Amino acid sequence: MNQEPLDLVITRGRVHTPEGFSTLNIGVRGGKIVALTDDANTPPALRTIDAGGLDVLPGLWHVHCHFREPGHTYKEDFTSGTTAAAAGGITFCIDMTNNDPHPTTLESFMLKRETIAPKALVDYALYGGGLYPKTVAALAEAGAIGIKVFNTRHVKEVYPYISELGVVDHGILHELYEAVADKGLLCAVHHDDSEWCKRLTFRDYINPGKTSNRDYMEAYERGYMYGHGMAAGLAASIYYARLTGVRLHVLHMGVMPPGANELVRQAKAQGQDISGEMESATLFMTRAQAEKVGPGAYAWAYAPESHWAAVHDGTADMLVGEHAPHTLEEITPGWKDNFSVPLGITGAQEFIPLVLNAVNAGKLTLQDVARLCAEAPAKRFGQYPKKGRIQCGADADFTIVDMKQKQTFTVADMHTKAGYTAWEGIQTTGMPVYTVVRGETVMDHGQIVGTPGHGQFHPGIGASA
Repeated sequence: MNQEPLDLVITRGRVHTPEGFSTLNIGVRGGKIVALTDDANTPPALRTIDAGGLDVLPGLWHVHCHFREPGHTYKEDFTSGTTAAAAGGITFCIDMTNNDPHPTTLESFMLKRETIAPKALVDYALYGGGLYPKTVAALAEAGAIGIKVFNTRHVKEVYPYISELGVVDHGILHELYEAVADKGLLCAVHHDDSEWCKRLTFRDYINPGKTSNRDYMEAYERGYMYGHGMAAGLAASIYYARLTGVRLHVLHMGVMPPGANELVRQAKAQGQDISGEMESATLFMTRAQAEKVGPGAYAWAYAPESHWAAVHDGTADMLVGEHAPHTLEEITPGWKDNFSVPLGITGAQEFIPLVLNAVNAGKLTLQDVARLCAEAPAKRFGQYPKKGRIQCGADADFTIVDMKQKQTFTVADMHTKAGYTAWEGIQTTGMPVYTVVRGETVMDHGQIVGTPGHGQFHPGIGASA
């Protein structure tokens, strides 16, 4: 081994891999893991983190972020969003496409890349927007981690930028799948049957004047908003994906009714190349919390048993804590008319503490967390083993957690621009205390010590050399 001092050594931590954990020292040089040793064989280092009594996980991912840049930076930007992620123990984020301009062409994708490059505190990847089949190849070659398709429109066209991105013509959807399959990328889809959803929601809620937040919650529970239409859209999508051979990634599994889990489960059993992500809100958010924050969250755990089963049996491949912030001014009218305001939720900072709390509650193990929030996404998005695992040669990304630390979520502690947290007042046990990205500490016991620009863009598997 090179006899020069290491850049960093993490000592005495319980180091977790999918196979289990052991107490090891981790040596880092040049942003890479170069040693996993015991005390007697650990070289000297310029910096040391004493992880005694702590658990060292591979750097954890957040694969469903809406950091709103470019175009909607009054809601969030890449610095505030990745700061929230770093504070929450996240080392790698994937950002979505509902920007202005939306990254559906080479020019708009590169504009986004260039705009955010100096702003990220943690590593990141970007979806390309799936709207024009003819631009997919260029997006893949420019480094898109996958292609995101909004197979949906809001019932009242609340989001003009989502309406522009909506692909509700199944012929175009099929052609998008063909184009994405040609490049070998994932196609991540927000599924829907928009006309079904719009007609029944207007018939039973909006036209009769039942528009309050409580009415919206009832419509959601009944499968009108974000419900049966999504499952119907998923059923069609799975069939088209089978025809085209595209690698399908299902978004919002937890938001859909339990029958959607069965559709994914069956497709997997038949050998189809399909994966999915489960929202933490649909596992952890109680009805009481949803009523407390009202239009600050669009989803709650009305069918948690089915969704937990999907996590435990592998139907859901990864966990997410969707981060889709809007401003208080935008969402507050939702108390009276929730069908006419933007729908979102905060999660970048709260996601991992909620997951760790579930570990303490016996719902998950730390090995599950390492798999669901690091290894599985890194593999599915083509970044493994550079990311997603603690082993020599991998990027030195770590989420170091104190499983005994308690906290209560308050807006005063949040780094998002939103001005609220969907999890206000929720108490959790288990907290990230260090976030380390390629050997640099960006969060230390709640304090942000990293700088914008440290985070690097990581291209997808279709990128040109």
